[in-house]
Amino acid sequence: MFKLLRSRAKFFYWIIAVSFILFTFIVWGAQCNRQDGSRDQGPTWIGSINGVQITTVEWDSTLRNYTARLREAYQTSALTINQRAQAVETVWNGLLRTKLEEAEIARRGLSVDDDEILDVLKNNPPPELLSQFTNEAGEVDMATYYDELANPERDWTGVEAYLRAMLPREKLVLALTEDVAVSDQEVRDAYYERNMKAIAEYAGVLFFDMASEEEPVEEAIEAYYAENLDDFMQPERVAIQLVTFPKEPSELDDTEVQSLAADVRQEILDGTMDFAEAAAIYSEDSSKDSGGDLGAFDRERMVPPFSEAAFSLPVGELSRPVKTEFGYHIIEVLEQFEEQGEVARVHARHILFKIDPGDETLLALYESAADFRDDALEVGFAEAAQDAALEPLYPRPLQEGADIPGFRNTIPAAMFAFNSSQGDISRVMETEEFFYVVENVEYLPEGPSTLEDVRAQVVNKVKRATERELAEQTLAPAAAALAAGGDFGDVAAEFGLKHAVTDTFAATGNIPEVGYDGTFNQAALETEPGVLLEQVLTNRGAYAMKVLWKSDFDEEAFAAASADLHGDLFSRRQNEVVEQWYQDQLAAAKIEDRRYLLYAQ
Repeated sequence: MFKLLRSRAKFFYWIIAVSFILFTFIVWGAQCNRQDGSRDQGPTWIGSINGVQITTVEWDSTLRNYTARLREAYQTSALTINQRAQAVETVWNGLLRTKLEEAEIARRGLSVDDDEILDVLKNNPPPELLSQFTNEAGEVDMATYYDELANPERDWTGVEAYLRAMLPREKLVLALTEDVAVSDQEVRDAYYERNMKAIAEYAGVLFFDMASEEEPVEEAIEAYYAENLDDFMQPERVAIQLVTFPKEPSELDDTEVQSLAADVRQEILDGTMDFAEAAAIYSEDSSKDSGGDLGAFDRERMVPPFSEAAFSLPVGELSRPVKTEFGYHIIEVLEQFEEQGEVARVHARHILFKIDPGDETLLALYESAADFRDDALEVGFAEAAQDAALEPLYPRPLQEGADIPGFRNTIPAAMFAFNSSQGDISRVMETEEFFYVVENVEYLPEGPSTLEDVRAQVVNKVKRATERELAEQTLAPAAAALAAGGDFGDVAAEFGLKHAVTDTFAATGNIPEVGYDGTFNQAALETEPGVLLEQVLTNRGAYAMKVLWKSDFDEEAFAAASADLHGDLFSRRQNEVVEQWYQDQLAAAKIEDRRYLLYAQ
């Protein structure tokens, strides 16, 4: 079996990377960090699958490792709220899959011995390991790798542990995909689709040209809705209500920023620092990089309070702090430009001090939100909102893994909603703009939306169906004329159709006036030159088409590319089989999700 693994390694690591490496690596990291410490309080496990628990320590360590890699990938010191929420879901799903893998590996008795590990290190090292041994040109330096492999001072413990975790999973993939096969004809068809090209002439009708301002009758709307309920299915959703506590600055924040601006102005006047230096340190807009220079501007370019101050200042004089909707400004006019005896433009620079809520304000807002939550737990959400003079918001029902409609960075609310019961109230959550508290109002099962909810969609679809029918009716007599030997240009002109000879096209890609969906392209490549196709429907219109030229099948090029193409198709099919196995296992598994306990306080 291991020889087979090596023979397919070129493509095998791709499938492993897609299905296993991420989750194995973060879980291996979690296992290596089991002694990092544990919680002093709270649940000891946060979920289970088929009775196998996911411990809190395992969860914390895996999430920490994964988010650290995300921060590195995003080149940021802190993830956004939604990035972290999505990381939580990725790690949760990864741990579920890992538990399924481990159970299946144990059931099949898949293991790895020292000789297999040594064989991999010598003869088939993983790409992620070789990537550590590259030369200045970025190429893998195998000589350096083998030197290090033979170096008795080199510690390979971590790599060995990684391979002990990975190799049984590779064997599992081989076991799951042992019946996967790709035929020579499938490889040939794939090459044909990727490389064949054609030129065609067409006459057609765009659906858009059949559009009418007339609204469909109610009977047609109701009939379309009833006949196409599957098109309007909604996944399981949760209705919620929430209250928000906007992170708005207080009067104290305003006073502190105004005082800071006044202090900085005085330092400039005293000569402690010059204007450009102060702008670089304090200003909170992009002009700070040019010493606060705003260039020349007229009275209309800036907001009124700023313009009034700038146009009333003598050249070289510093304004006192000027408040606008953006914050406080210190302004210095560098030049004035007159027209007809009046100052028409000024050249000025400024330092902007934004008024953001300070720590005390944020703490007070959080405490207000926490007090509301405590009251809501005691007397109910609605009464607590009334007591606090707050207006609950009722957004459209939440879908799993999505923001609250109309609010950014609120995926944690969806996580709470789908892991809570009707009437449960969330902890205090926050975005960059506000703190908020959510109540789970009710679960809405999967099913079709009501006609009233999707009326606009139904009306649009009825219109599109009518346009398509009219386009087909318009094309039919023109296609008959072409079949009788008519010239494309003459027939198109007679029936008022679009007419063109295409540029060279492949199986995919846009054809002007035809579209991107590939239907036209594929039909052409499957048709011999000179044969008329009387109707080809795309997402844009209806066309009669004749292939004028089609490239020859290059047997020599196909032979050269077939091995790589076979490997690509084989790996893709492996991935599909493995993913289907996961989905089947997850659908049949008994899963208990207790992550909400981590946020109960």
